[in-house]
Amino acid sequence: MPKIVDKAKMRDDILDAAMTVFAKHGIHASSVSDIAQAAGLAKGTLYLYFDSKEAMTTAIVDRHFAALEAQIACGAPGETLNGFLEDLRRTMDIPAEQSSFHRVFFEVFGPSFASDAFTSHVAGFFDRLGAHYAERIARLQDLGEIAPHHHAPSIGRVLASMMDGVVLHRGLFDIAERRHQRMIREAVAVLGDGLRPLLAGPE
Repeated sequence: MPKIVDKAKMRDDILDAAMTVFAKHGIHASSVSDIAQAAGLAKGTLYLYFDSKEAMTTAIVDRHFAALEAQIACGAPGETLNGFLEDLRRTMDIPAEQSSFHRVFFEVFGPSFASDAFTSHVAGFFDRLGAHYAERIARLQDLGEIAPHHHAPSIGRVLASMMDGVVLHRGLFDIAERRHQRMIREAVAVLGDGLRPLLAGPE
C-alpha cells in the first residue's frame, strides 16, 4: 500500500528547511540542493512542491503574513473605540521569541526588496491590513465612537505602518519588555486621544 503523504506538512517542512538554509548561507548563496538536503528529500521530490528557490521564498513570506492576518482578523470586530484600541494593543504585544523572527526575516530577505515584484508582494499585506483597519474605523465612525472628520482609508494605512514599526523595533533592536510595553501604552493612548470625537464645549 503506498504511503500517504501529508502534502501541507511536507510543504511546511520544506519551507522550514529553506528558512534554515537561507538564514545560514543567505538566499543567493543557497541552492535548491542545499534545501533538499536539509529537508531530507531528493531534489526531484522537492520540485514536486516548489518549482524554484524563488517560489519557496515567496511561500515563506506568504506563510508568515497569512499567520499574522489570521491573528489580526480573528474575533468579533467590536463596536467601541476602547475595544478597537485593545485589539491594536494585543497585536503589538508580541512575545520576544516571536519578535526575534523579524531580525532573521530582514537578514534573509533584505536583498529581495531590490525586486519590485517581491516588494509589491509584501506591500500587498500592508494594503490588506490597512483596508481592514479602515473598515473598522469607518464602522466606529458610524457608531459615533470615532470623530467623523478622519479619513478612514488613510488612518487605516497609517495604523498598519505604525504597528509594523513598533513590532519591528522590538525584534530588530532588542527592545526590553518593560520599554516595549511602555511604547505600546503610549501609542494606544495617543491614538485614543486623537480618534475620539471632540466633546462639545459649554454653550
